[in-house]
Amino acid sequence: MAKKPGRVGEADIGPDVLAVVDAQPGRQITTTRLISELRKRIPLNADDEEQLDGRNDDRFSQIVRNIKSHKKQPGNLIHDGHLIAIPRGFKRP
Repeated sequence: MAKKPGRVGEADIGPDVLAVVDAQPGRQITTTRLISELRKRIPLNADDEEQLDGRNDDRFSQIVRNIKSHKKQPGNLIHDGHLIAIPRGFKRP
């Protein structure tokens, strides 16, 4: 599905994700903490904050979680070697 204009997409958050991870001790972070830190850095609109049907998260948190679930796709931070998936989070190589 294509990204709706004005909404934050996975490709949009890459530089902020890497900056947040780099600022953490050991250059690693839990997914929950990453989402929280990104919310402080990235302006979100109502569509980004819309809760997903049948889920406890919103569209933005799902975009962040998609970094791990899309790890085999070129252009993804894990696929391209910028991050490593660890249990419950991410770290820099």
